[in-house]
Amino acid sequence: MTTKLTNSIRKFHSDEEGLEALQVVMIIAIAAMVMIACATLGKTAVGWMQGKWTTLQGIDPSGGAGGTGGTGNPLSGIPGLGGL
Repeated sequence: MTTKLTNSIRKFHSDEEGLEALQVVMIIAIAAMVMIACATLGKTAVGWMQGKWTTLQGIDPSGGAGGTGGTGNPLSGIPGLGGL
C-alpha cells in the first residue's frame, strides 16, 4: 500500500506536461484577476479625475451657479481677489 502511494506521488511529481498545463491555467487566472481589478479601479480613478478637473476649471457639475461664476477663474470666488 505504501509503495503504491509513493509511486503515485512520484509519477505525479514527474509529470512535467501536466505541470506546464497547470502553470498556463494559473497564469491566465492571475492575468484575469489583474485585468478585473484594473477595470474596477480605473472607473473610480476616471470619475475622481473628472471631478477634480471640473473643480479646477471652476465649473459646477450640478448646473447651478458655481463659486467662480462660470468664469473659469478659481480666485473669483475669494473676496478681494475676484478681479485678478
